[in-house]
Amino acid sequence: MLHLLLAVFVGAAAADDGWIAVERDVKINYDLENSPLQIKTDSVVGSGEFVKLWSYTQNDYTGGVYLYFSSPPQYYLDFCSTSNTNFPTVLPTETNKVWTITLSRVSGEIRVVITCNTVEVLNVVLSSTTCSDSRWSFLWNRDVVKIDFASYDTASDYYRAAPECTGLKTEWTSTIETTTQFPVLPGTVVTVTCSNSDAVNGGSSEVTCTKETDFTFSIEPSCLVSCEGLPESWRNMKTEPQFPLPPGSEVSLKCRTGYTLSGDNTVTCQEGRTFSFTTAPVCQLDKYREPPDIWSIKTDTPVDHGTDVELSCVTRYSVHVWRLDKRELYLPANASFPLIHKD
Repeated sequence: MLHLLLAVFVGAAAADDGWIAVERDVKINYDLENSPLQIKTDSVVGSGEFVKLWSYTQNDYTGGVYLYFSSPPQYYLDFCSTSNTNFPTVLPTETNKVWTITLSRVSGEIRVVITCNTVEVLNVVLSSTTCSDSRWSFLWNRDVVKIDFASYDTASDYYRAAPECTGLKTEWTSTIETTTQFPVLPGTVVTVTCSNSDAVNGGSSEVTCTKETDFTFSIEPSCLVSCEGLPESWRNMKTEPQFPLPPGSEVSLKCRTGYTLSGDNTVTCQEGRTFSFTTAPVCQLDKYREPPDIWSIKTDTPVDHGTDVELSCVTRYSVHVWRLDKRELYLPANASFPLIHKD
């Protein structure tokens, strides 16, 4: 809607966020090809209001973009469109809208892209197929250096150069990377990954450009070196989670058969493949209880490691008395193998 009174007092003064109150029928120096233009409106669909933006070289008209708040909403590209045309995409439902108009020329191709609240609602390449007016090539191929909001524009409230994102946040660049080519427009979704293949991103893998090096996200990306497995010193220990795991992950521990866990049964992954705990977990060998089937043991009482145990064998076997260690028969230095002799 019109804000004529505000425009009288503010004139062309820019607010802190770069928005400038629209003054109509005034040519404004603006390089549309190198700086996408943003226009702020609060008109509603069906109101009949419209944005009418004209573009110029230093002296001559080059073309125009019109946005109609009809029902359904429509657009018109001067010297290209035959008539008002419905947008091919449904507009966002918010009343307050920020329109971004981009004009580009790449390898002889002229493209007009319009987004509304970061939603792309029009992306068209101007050509003899898409434009019905034969003058489109002559006019739209001119370099735009000035813009003008028509005197009968009833929807444009404020305008500014789109605050493009020029790169990732400085504090991210040492650990996070992207294949996106900057600069990009506000609303562009950028996929980020960890630059270190051993690291895990503990935050969002997609961030959205707002301006310069500012992005929005659900959880800030954070690349830390992952835990790739349990320490080698934690022998005979196992865990259910699949490695690698991001720092902060809790890991439940178990011991292999024949061992009992003492200390913490849950540890927390830290950056750099280490774990935090209160009491160091250790898998201790169980006391010997069940001898091999071939043996017949003379005591039913569990024994500690290193305890001498008297053994007797089944028929046709004989054995000397040796010490038991780690569920195996321990051979003294002067013993000869085999320990168990077949009679």
